Amino acid sequence: MSAFPSPASGHEEKFIGDTLGEHIIRKPSATLVWMFDYDFVRMNLLKGDIGVFEVDRRPHDECLALVEHFGETFPCQLFWRHEKWFAVTDDRQGRVTEDMTLVGVARCFIKDLLLE
Repeated sequence: MSAFPSPASGHEEKFIGDTLGEHIIRKPSATLVWMFDYDFVRMNLLKGDIGVFEVDRRPHDECLALVEHFGETFPCQLFWRHEKWFAVTDDRQGRVTEDMTLVGVARCFIKDLLLE
């Protein structure tokens, strides 16, 4: 007989889905999965890591986003400064212009922990 009841008594975990995929990809029709084929040092993402981007998610200061510019799609970190958006990658930075399109904003990452 225990003197105190269990602190977990009556507690139920919130259902996260039948699979890990259901937990990570909550909106399949509005989700893009991007595998990094190069290191993105500024965001601590390495080749083989995966980013899950939601196309209907609003950008926020310092978020990681997928941006399309003249047919090239690339991940960048977005910053909101002086009422303007700025995009920064490891090798480029500048103000977001009208010819750039926001493809999606990162929701989560999956790190590639396999050793070669």
